[in-house]
Amino acid sequence: MNASIVNKAEKYIKQLLSEQLNKNFLFHSQGYTMKQVKKANKILAKNTTSKVDKNRVLIASYFLNAGFTVNYEDHIAQSVELANTFLLKENVDSSDIKAVAGLIESAWNTKKPENEEEAILKDVRTSFYAYGDFEELLGLLRLESENFDVNIPDLESWRLNFIEKLRIEHKFYTNYAKEKWQKKKEDNVLSLISSIQKAVKTKKKEVLKAKLKDNSPQRAIQSLYRIELRNHIKLSDIADTKANILLSVNAIIISLLLSNLLPKLDTPTNSYLIYPTVIFILFSIVSMIMSVLATRPKVDNTDLVEEEIKKKDTNFLFFGNFNTMELSDFKSKLKNIIKNKESIYDSLTMDLYYLGKVLQHKYTLLRWTYTIFLVGVILSVVAFGIALKYYGMGDELLDAVTPIPK
Repeated sequence: MNASIVNKAEKYIKQLLSEQLNKNFLFHSQGYTMKQVKKANKILAKNTTSKVDKNRVLIASYFLNAGFTVNYEDHIAQSVELANTFLLKENVDSSDIKAVAGLIESAWNTKKPENEEEAILKDVRTSFYAYGDFEELLGLLRLESENFDVNIPDLESWRLNFIEKLRIEHKFYTNYAKEKWQKKKEDNVLSLISSIQKAVKTKKKEVLKAKLKDNSPQRAIQSLYRIELRNHIKLSDIADTKANILLSVNAIIISLLLSNLLPKLDTPTNSYLIYPTVIFILFSIVSMIMSVLATRPKVDNTDLVEEEIKKKDTNFLFFGNFNTMELSDFKSKLKNIIKNKESIYDSLTMDLYYLGKVLQHKYTLLRWTYTIFLVGVILSVVAFGIALKYYGMGDELLDAVTPIPK
């Protein structure tokens, strides 16, 4: 078999792979095939055995992965078929065709090589075990297998299977491969084992973290305090808003009464409006006072607070309880609180409790304020109605509309 056939085989394979390979071929690419041929040339360059047909080995190397373009699972038979068709077209002797087919098949089987040519092809096919980017190529091989729906185990088992294959089943046969590739292969095995160990440790940490997260009530406790404190603060804001609304309404009412109605009460004919007006103003003033009391801030007695803090009966973190302290005292007490988790939770619990007490005080005052305002409006309307009906300008109006006799 002459060298021209090898050149034609190279052109044929390059064209075939460029036309037939698609994006799913992540591992068995054209570049990977050409790299294997280069590995074959390196082995052949160091080979001194006269029985080796260099051209036959190179042609078999070119067609080694060609069958993947036809049928991914039956790629060996398809590679042999493509090689036979090509060599028959080139009028190659049947003995050489048969030898090339035998080399392709032997490269993929698990039997020991029967001659040096088979040994070379086996080493060429598995040369990537000694590549510097072995783990990356292994990942691409797995992805490619998934693209073609090849049934493969989970990643950890798949890696372990490869380690077993590399350490026990696989071996290089040529002197060149043993000398140049064996050490790199062993390094890749150790690197793969290290990657598996790291993945296992990471997985264990994640499982343990998830387990601790599920079993630990800390997150739930923190969420409880956060939500409850936020809700209480919102309720306090709502109470202040309601008090401000009522305060504003009463202020407007009193302003209108003072500017429009009171000046007219000096007139004797309007004296019947005095009592209804006084009732309205009185209830409005009481409502305003109650609204102010509902929003009035409270700061406790400093000496009393100090005693309660020592007894842990009040929340030290409330501003009204530490506003008169020196900075050094405040820092010291705060450090004592954050020393342990129980003290922190105690402080949050007291904060929540006293917020509730403040809310109870505010909403009680607001309820009475709205009740007083409502009662005042009703009584004022009734008083104005009674005054107009019984003490109003009925006689004056009658005299005004009755004609004076001549």
